[in-house]
Parts: sequence; C-alpha cells; structure tokens
Amino acid sequence: MKRYGDFITSEEDLAFLTVIRKYVDNEMMPLRLKLDEDYSIFEKVYEGLVKLGIQKRGFSPEYGGLGIRSATTVCAITEELSRGDSGVSLHSLIIPWCLAGAMGARNKVLMDKFIPMFCGDTPRCGCLAITEPAGGCNIEDAAEHGLTIRTRARLDGNEWVINGEKMWPSGASIADIYCVVCTTDPNQKEDGMALIYVPKDTPGLSFGKAEEKMGMKMTDVNTAIYFDNVRVPKEYRAGGAGVDWQLFRANIGWGRLTSAPMTLGNAQAVLEIVIEYCKNRFYGGKPVRNHSLQAAMIADMAVGIESARAFYLSVATMFNNRKKYGNPGEDYLMARASAAKVYACDVTETVCNRAMELMGSYGYARDYHVEKYLRDSKIIQIWLGGGQLGRLDVVQSYYPYVESHK
Repeated sequence: MKRYGDFITSEEDLAFLTVIRKYVDNEMMPLRLKLDEDYSIFEKVYEGLVKLGIQKRGFSPEYGGLGIRSATTVCAITEELSRGDSGVSLHSLIIPWCLAGAMGARNKVLMDKFIPMFCGDTPRCGCLAITEPAGGCNIEDAAEHGLTIRTRARLDGNEWVINGEKMWPSGASIADIYCVVCTTDPNQKEDGMALIYVPKDTPGLSFGKAEEKMGMKMTDVNTAIYFDNVRVPKEYRAGGAGVDWQLFRANIGWGRLTSAPMTLGNAQAVLEIVIEYCKNRFYGGKPVRNHSLQAAMIADMAVGIESARAFYLSVATMFNNRKKYGNPGEDYLMARASAAKVYACDVTETVCNRAMELMGSYGYARDYHVEKYLRDSKIIQIWLGGGQLGRLDVVQSYYPYVESHK
C-alpha cells in the first residue's frame, strides 16, 4: 500500500487494509450508484464488510475484536472505504466512535454489556447523538462550555431519566446503542455534561422520519431522536462530572481527524475517474490528458490529494503518541485534526469541481459518478462544526504560543 508510505508499518494492519481495498474494488465499486438508491444494497455491502471484520476492528481482542487502534491505520481504512462510498465508511466508523466514551472511561459495565454485540458477524450500528434543533454546532464549540445543551438527564434513585431532542445523528433509528450528549445541570458548564448510553427499544425513545438529503441518501440514516422520560441504569453514564466533557472533546478530535480521509476517499475516486476518462477522449489527435492545459489541471488535483493525505497521516501519527502530543480533545491535537479536515474538505471540493470542468456534461451525469462524490463529500465539510468552527479552533491554538514567544 504505497499510498500510505511509511506511516503504517504493522504487517497485520497492512494485510487488513489490502483486504478492504480489494473488497471496495470488487464489491462496492460496481454498486456505488445503487448504494444511493436501495437500502438493501447497502445492507448487502455492509454485511460483506462485517464478515471481513470491519465492525470489530476497533475493539480489544478480550471482547473478540481485532484490536486495531492505530490512528494511521484507522484513517487509511476510512479513506479506502470512502473511495467506494463515504456513507458506508461512516457507518462502520460510528460504532467505535459511539463507544469511545465508555472505553475511554474504562467503564467495565458498559464495555462488558455492549462491545461483544459488535464483535460478532451480525451487522449492527451505533449512534453518537450530539446536535440539537436550536443550536446547530454550538455543542461542539468549547467556548460554549456546554451551556447550550438542552437535553437533560436527572438522577432518580439508581436511574438516569432523560428528556430532550436530538437532530441529524448518523445511525439514528437503526442503531443498537445510543450515546447521548446531555447535561445534568447546564449551570455546571463542563461538569454538567454527561455521556449516557441508551439501548435501542428503551421505553420513551422514539424517532422522526428519515431526512431526505443531497448525498449519502441510503448509507447514512439521519432522523430526529426524542427522549420522553427515558430511563437507564446509573452505571450507563460513561465517566462522571468533568470526565465526560474530556471524553466528548476527544470524540470531536477523532471525528475531525477521520473526516479528512473520509472526504479524501471521494477525491481519490474522482481523480481515478478523470484520469481514465481523459485517456479515452481525444482532440487534436491525442488524448485529452496529454494536452498541457488539461494535464496541469489533473496534476493540481493530484498534488492537492497527496498533500492532504500526508497532512492527515502526519496528524494521525501524533494521535498515536499521546505522551508527546497530549489528548485528542486538547487544544494542540484538536487544532491539527481540525486543520486536516478543513484542508482535505477544501481539496475534495476543488477536485470535484475540476473534474466536472475536464469532463464537461459527462462529469455532471450520474453514470460517471463524479456528481455522487461531490454530493457525498459536502456534508463531511459541514459536520462537527464545519469549516468555520474548525478554522477558529486552528487559529486559537496558535495564540498562546505567539503570546509566550513575544
């Protein structure tokens, strides 16, 4: 896997990555348009990935998992899957993302109960419920200190009672377990933030209709989630006061980092489409891609992709070295992960636009798939605070350094 250079050295990880790549080429690529139209096709594709071990890759062998925890490997797998369909990639990624709070808090009650169900051969799904109707991305903004969270959890004896509403979470209505970002008391700011797990079919848990979207139409299900006196055991809170906030921030850091390879998988697929298309179209007696104008455009696309990939892999390497770089939820790594996401999303948008310019009307046509990748990648640019909040987190990380070196 030359694409990932020396960033991945584990032979086991490289072997798994090769298997995933072959599955994408052989099983996903022929179906990538149907993935937009038929949920049963998505189920078939995901079932094949589950049999390969994709669902259990992020969990400890103690629970039957593959124990793949390297950030560089996780990112590479994410890009390879996204080259076929970023919604499929997202679906597999939100399972460990949902359970990261429980694992980060070493909550054995939650880990023992829920991790084993994801380490079998039955396709499953998780959900991390963050966004609310009134606030958009403000819950992801550390400057808000958790004050804007409206979903409330109160302790009643040995149970948490949850009331509120969430919007847009991936996996809503189809997930087996929900990690709910809520507050026990907004006046306590970060200390009031709670990550509480709610199993599917819990009384009081209900859902709205699936959102009709521009991209990821079938492979990423989004609905409203309603909590009406939802009761779960006290032990279903991930950590506790202050701890849950740190776990949540780490989740955001991981989410932004993995968004970079997720969007870049779309760009890589588009580059491959363009190179092939421009080989078989001619003017002036030679292929389009052999003319300097078009060749320069393709080169710029490749340069952007290669640089964005090197960027996210470099940040992923930092994620693997916590002693030196700190926690993913802290300012330094949050800024780097945010920068990797912002840059990769901008590159992908440019690549898709250039592809349409090179291919003309064919780039706009469904049969050539470029428009699918453009549609699918746009939401990645928007989620987890979008490019605006991402850029704010990037620049704010530089202020203390500049101030201290005056």
